[in-house]
Amino acid sequence: MAPIRLGIIGLSTTGWAAEALVPPLFDPLLKDKYDLVALCTTNKESASAAGEKYKKLAGHEIKTYYGEEGYAKIANNPDVDLIAVSVKIPDHLKTIAPAIEAGKDIFVEWTPGANLQQTEQIAEFIKKKNLRCLVGAQVKPSATIRKLKELVHSGAIGRVLSTSIIMGVGVGAKLWGPRIWKSVQYAADINNGATALTIPIGHLLVGLTDVLGDFKEVTTTTAIQYPEAEVVDWSNQPTGEKIHNTSPEQTALTGIVSGRPYSSDVFLNLHCRGGLSDVKGRTIFRWIIDGEEGTIELTEHEGDTRGSLIMQRDLKIRLNGEEVPLDKVEVDKLGNEGKQWLEFAKGDNGHYTTIDDAVRIHRVLDAALRSSQEGKKVVLV
Repeated sequence: MAPIRLGIIGLSTTGWAAEALVPPLFDPLLKDKYDLVALCTTNKESASAAGEKYKKLAGHEIKTYYGEEGYAKIANNPDVDLIAVSVKIPDHLKTIAPAIEAGKDIFVEWTPGANLQQTEQIAEFIKKKNLRCLVGAQVKPSATIRKLKELVHSGAIGRVLSTSIIMGVGVGAKLWGPRIWKSVQYAADINNGATALTIPIGHLLVGLTDVLGDFKEVTTTTAIQYPEAEVVDWSNQPTGEKIHNTSPEQTALTGIVSGRPYSSDVFLNLHCRGGLSDVKGRTIFRWIIDGEEGTIELTEHEGDTRGSLIMQRDLKIRLNGEEVPLDKVEVDKLGNEGKQWLEFAKGDNGHYTTIDDAVRIHRVLDAALRSSQEGKKVVLV
């Protein structure tokens, strides 16, 4: 089968796409399945630099585009099969639209839209064109979720009764706290959709619902403890700017999930905490699943500073206090980012986050947001 010819919007010489999304594509497990042929960046200089970098890796010329006019140009390149979008969330819709119109399959980072309405709109466009869409919620093919499903679904803890999660976003992340990086200061505005609810909680819920089933109801309380954030550059030096923050650092969510197919009405309690300094003894992430006959606990590995972004790495799993090996296989060397590419290349047999999955989870996030704003429980089913 011919490789999928890939064009990436948002691929520069550095950044998330350069550091996480693209490197696995050149691994022997993936290099015959994808071919990077085009990219688009914000300006001519960065596009040229990126083109030179990836020409060496790909072994052929890379077609380069830049600026917003580049979105349509790369989408209409007949040598591109799949358009990947790795830009800030509030720009997803306008970046994706030309690719869908051109009839190209889509990769888009989580969340597809800045709000539920945009995500539903993107899903509708994709379905009308009968296209495939890979959503970058990389936790789904992770070894952690694979092992967790195996334990829960095998009945290792009996009927599941409840699940509890505490998550932390450290101040080192420069998001949802007292300081914020200048390049992501749009995240301080709740209307841009890059919040602690949509990103760390959203990524977690993709994996959690894959294990424990869909939400039936949700109640949420939030708090803004840093109404003003200091802007810093990449070297963490203050720029002298301060911006108004409307995106909560504290989110407490309770609800009921279906517990399919081995249980029913699993009680859920989740607290995501922002603004945390890196101090010895602080628990950044703990996820407990309690059953009638046992308990499963997931924690970060000692020294892991990536906080609660569980899509980026695997976690330590204990069953009734004893650590459980993840039983990794060859494909796990690709990391979660690489495994999502591998699953998408399998076509209908792949296990990856689809646009339908994204809509389902974004409906939960929207319900949680409405609950926090209206002060009441929101029933989903």
